[in-house]
Amino acid sequence: MIVRDSRLGAAAEGAEAAGSSAHVIGGANRSVLKNAMFLVVAQVLATPLSLFVSAVMGRRLAAKDFGTLYLAGTFIAVATLFVEWGQDGALPALVSTDRSRAGKFLGSALAWRLLAAPAAYAVLALGCMGIGYGRDFEVVLILAAAASVVWSVSAACQQTIRGFERTDVTAYAVIGQQLVAAAIVIPTLLLGGRLRAVLIAQGMATALVTAFVWRSLRVVGRPRLSVDGDSVRQLMSRGTPFLVLGLSMALQPSVDAVLLSRFGSVEAVGWHAAARKLVGVLVFPSTALMSAYYPTLCRLYEEDKVAFRLLLAKGLRISTFLVVPVAIGCALYPDIGIRLYSRRSFGPAEDNLRIMSAFIVLTYLAMMLGTGLSAAGRQRPWAAAQFLCVVISAVADPFLVPWFQSHRGNGGLGVCVSTVLSEVLMVVVGMRLAPAGIVDKDMLRGFGAALAAGAGMVACARILSGVTPFVAAPVAVAAYVACLWATGGVKRDEVVALSAFLTRKFGRTVGS
Repeated sequence: MIVRDSRLGAAAEGAEAAGSSAHVIGGANRSVLKNAMFLVVAQVLATPLSLFVSAVMGRRLAAKDFGTLYLAGTFIAVATLFVEWGQDGALPALVSTDRSRAGKFLGSALAWRLLAAPAAYAVLALGCMGIGYGRDFEVVLILAAAASVVWSVSAACQQTIRGFERTDVTAYAVIGQQLVAAAIVIPTLLLGGRLRAVLIAQGMATALVTAFVWRSLRVVGRPRLSVDGDSVRQLMSRGTPFLVLGLSMALQPSVDAVLLSRFGSVEAVGWHAAARKLVGVLVFPSTALMSAYYPTLCRLYEEDKVAFRLLLAKGLRISTFLVVPVAIGCALYPDIGIRLYSRRSFGPAEDNLRIMSAFIVLTYLAMMLGTGLSAAGRQRPWAAAQFLCVVISAVADPFLVPWFQSHRGNGGLGVCVSTVLSEVLMVVVGMRLAPAGIVDKDMLRGFGAALAAGAGMVACARILSGVTPFVAAPVAVAAYVACLWATGGVKRDEVVALSAFLTRKFGRTVGS
C-alpha cells in the first residue's frame, strides 16, 4: 500500500510538472511567436528593397566588382568575429538571466569592441597584403571595415534589447537599414558612383540606423552604461564558444571565396556572390525564428528543461514547414532571382541556386538545432563540427572548383557542392547532440505533412510549367499551404494565435 501510494504520489508530481511545463511552454510560445513575427514581417517588407539595391549594384558594378565586394565582405566577417568575441550569443543570454546588469554588460561589450576593432582590422589588412591582394582591394577593405565598426555598435544595442525578449527594435532596424540604403546607395550608383562611392554610401546608411538603435534603448529603460571587470570576464567566457563557432562558420565562405578566386574565374566569383545573396534572403525566415527562440530557450534551459525540449521540438517542426516551399521554389524558379541581377551577366548563377536549394533545407534544420545546443551550453562540440566543414571545403574545393570550371565554365558549382556536403555533416551532428525526446511523434507527423504538401507544390509547378514563373511560383506556394492545411500539418490553435497577434498589433497601429 505504501509502495502504491508512493507511485501515485510520483505520478501526481509528474502530472503536475507536465502541467506546469505546458503552462510555461504556452507562454513561451506566445512570446516567441510575437518576436518571430516582428522579424519575419520586417524581412517581408525589407527583402524587396534589399534585392532591389543589390540588383542595381549588380547591374551597375558588373560581376567583377560585385565579386570583389563579396570577397571583401567575407574577410571582414572573419575580423568582426574577433571584434565582437561571440557577444552576439553571450550578451542576450547574460541580459536575459540578469536584466539588472544590462547597463554593465552593454557598456563592457561596447568598450571591448571599440578597443579591439583597430587591431583586428589592421591584422586583416596586412594579411590580405601578404597574400597578394592589391592596393585597390585594400581601400575596399578599409571602407567596409569602417562601416562594420559602426554596425557593431548597433548590434550590441540590439543584442541587449533581445535579452529582454524583444525583437521589435531589430525589426525596425532591418527595415530602416534597407530604406536608408536605398535612398543613399541607389542615387550614388545612378549618378555614376563606383565601388568606393557605394561603400561610403553604405557606411552613411549604417551610421543613421545605428543612431536610431541607440535612441531605442529607452524601450528597455535606457540602461546606465558602465564598464565592469566582472562583466567583461563573463562576456569573454560566455562568448568564447560562440567565437569559435562563429569563426568556423565564417571561415568556410572565406575559404570558398579565396579558392574560387584562385581556381575559378572572376566572373564565377560574381555569380557565386549573387547566388549567396539570394540564398541569404531565403534563409532569413530561419534566422528570424532562431533570433526569437534563442533568449527564451536560454531562460527555459535554466528554469524548466521539459519546456525547453518542447519549445525546441516545435521550432524544428516550424522550420520544416517553412523550408519546404522555400527550397522547392529555389530549385524550380531560380531565374526569378537572377533576373533581378540580369540574366545576361549572372545567368550561370541559376545552376548555383539549384544546387543550393539542398543547402537551404539542411540549413533551416541545422540553425534551429544549433540554437538549441547553444542555449544548452553545448557550443564547443557544435563548433568542432563546424570546423570540419572548413576542412571539407579546403580539401574538396581545389578538386571541385577546377573540374566545374573546365567542364561547366562555372567553378562556383564546385563550391556549392562542397557546401551541401558540409551542411549534411552539421545536421547529422546536430541530431546526435540534441537532447533526447526532440524528435517525437508530433514532429514526425509534421515532417510527413510537409513532404506531402511539397509533393503537391511540385505537381502544381509541373502543371503550370508553361506559365510565367512570376505567376506559377505564387500559385505553387498557395498549393503547398492548402495541402499543408488539408493534411493537418498546421494546427488550428497556431493559426488562432497568429491571427490574434496580427489583429492586436495592426489594430493598435491603425488606432494610433
